[in-house]
Amino acid sequence: MNERAVSDQVGERRRTRLAREERRALLVDAATRVFDGRDPSDVTFEEIADAAGVSRALVYNYFGDRQGLLEAVARRSADQLDRQVRDALSTTRGRRSALHEMVRVHVEFARADPAGYRYAWGTLGAPVVLEIRDKILDEVGRALGGGEDGRVVATGVLGSLQEMVRHARDDAVEPERAIDLITAFLAGGLAALEEVGVKVTPTWSVPR
Repeated sequence: MNERAVSDQVGERRRTRLAREERRALLVDAATRVFDGRDPSDVTFEEIADAAGVSRALVYNYFGDRQGLLEAVARRSADQLDRQVRDALSTTRGRRSALHEMVRVHVEFARADPAGYRYAWGTLGAPVVLEIRDKILDEVGRALGGGEDGRVVATGVLGSLQEMVRHARDDAVEPERAIDLITAFLAGGLAALEEVGVKVTPTWSVPR
C-alpha cells in the first residue's frame, strides 16, 4: 500500500472518530435538555432520540442502557465544572483569592447551566458522579487535616457551597454580592477550624 493510500485511511479513521464523538456530544446535549426538571426514570429513549433527531437504536448503540446515558450526562457536567475550577485555581494567588475564584466558578456555572450544575452534584443518581464526589470529599478532607475530622468538615464545606450557590441562582441576588457572601462564609468557617485544632492546608497548587 502506498503512502497516499495509508494517509487516506488514517484521515478517514480520524474523521470517523471525530464524527462519532460529535454525535455522542449531540446525544448528551439532547438528553440533558429532556432530563431537565423530570425524573430520569420517566424519560424514554424515544424522547431523547426525537430531541436529537436520530433513531432510538442509535441512542442504544452509543450508551447501551439508561444507566450508561445517565452517567454520560452526569460525567460531562462534573468534568466541565471540575475543569473550570482547576483553570481558575491555576491563576490565583493566595488562599482567599483561590476560594473566591472557586466560588465564582460555581455561581457562574449554576447560573449559565442550572440543570448541568445539579447533574454535576449527582442529582441524576449516576454512580460515577457519586464516586467523583467521594473522591473530592477525600481530597478536601485530607486538606483539612485528614481523618474523620477532615471528612466531616469537607462534607460541610461542599454541602454549604452547593446550597448557597443554589440559592444564588435566583436573579434577585446580584452575582458579585452572592460570590462575596459565600466566600466570606466559607473563609470564616475554615479560619475558625484552628480554634478546635484543625490546621487547614489546601491542596491546590497556588502560593500561600
